Amino acid sequence: MASAEDPVDITYGYHPYWTGGWNGVIIKNKELWKKYLPEGSTVKFEAHLTGPPMVNALLADKMQIGTMGDMPSLVATTKKAQGDIRLVSAPMISNGMNCNKLLVHSDAPDFASLKEAMEWMNGKPFAVHRGTCANRAVLAIVAKGGFEPSEVVYMPIEVIASNFEAGKLDAAAMWEPHARRMVELGHAKYATTGAPWGEKDANFTLMREDFIEDHPEAAKGWMKAEIEAVQFMINNPEETARIIAEETTGYTPQIAWSALYERIDEKNGGDPVNYVGKMVFDDEVLEIMKTGYAFLNSLKVIESPDIPDGAYNDGPLTAALKEMDLTAPVGEIKGVPRKEVK
Repeated sequence: MASAEDPVDITYGYHPYWTGGWNGVIIKNKELWKKYLPEGSTVKFEAHLTGPPMVNALLADKMQIGTMGDMPSLVATTKKAQGDIRLVSAPMISNGMNCNKLLVHSDAPDFASLKEAMEWMNGKPFAVHRGTCANRAVLAIVAKGGFEPSEVVYMPIEVIASNFEAGKLDAAAMWEPHARRMVELGHAKYATTGAPWGEKDANFTLMREDFIEDHPEAAKGWMKAEIEAVQFMINNPEETARIIAEETTGYTPQIAWSALYERIDEKNGGDPVNYVGKMVFDDEVLEIMKTGYAFLNSLKVIESPDIPDGAYNDGPLTAALKEMDLTAPVGEIKGVPRKEVK
């Protein structure tokens, strides 16, 4: 439970329109932070549509903790002259099941196999949000011979959605739950995930290093709240879906549930496991980071392709896991057949 350390005032950035960031929604809704932060602490929750605004807020010390996708998280660790931001956990990784979803419009054929889907996308424009995990995965799949688009068109995720709705897109990459919403509304269908191509995705929680140093008990307490939130998502799918639907606009409990828990058919690149509560910086996570930094460097977003010194601080997480008598990963979500959720 919370320690006797002085209370803290935290601004926390979270991402309700990204399955990888849903642990933040649960921390907020279930008030888990109250169990683990010093008594008298306050938390201001700031919802964001994408990661870059959270990075800017962290660098400016207008936010002390944030949870976001892998690409903006990695960028944040390379700005040491502006602010020392550290990755502190990897609450979710997956085999391409959360960010790396490739979709085709709803009038495309019902493909009998993954091979047919990839062949259909050959020679057609393909849309993706630049600089994201989806962007990295698409270029990797193309490089591995998965398909050959006529061009890669860069547009924001919300523009991709509106173009699918208007019937103006043949194919695009989207992360969840945006992808599932397009499918559920009948505007698109899944072609593949990152799984057949070994293209994994992840999300991270970040903290300012000065916050960790000045408030070690609070930093550890937040990690405990995050661990409990991830376990809640794993153990309470229908309640999680209802909470997400209440937090977002345009998302029903069914869409939210399907985005995270429904199993994707193998012919559409589905993997048996949708979400792993990895938490720790093991070899698998470090490899995802290595690939991500190299990708961002190729776009000239960052100067070096290498993992920078001081990219992460796993001290608070290690202490939290020890005190909770847990080992990582803290659980996983296996895809299950569709069910109706009200």
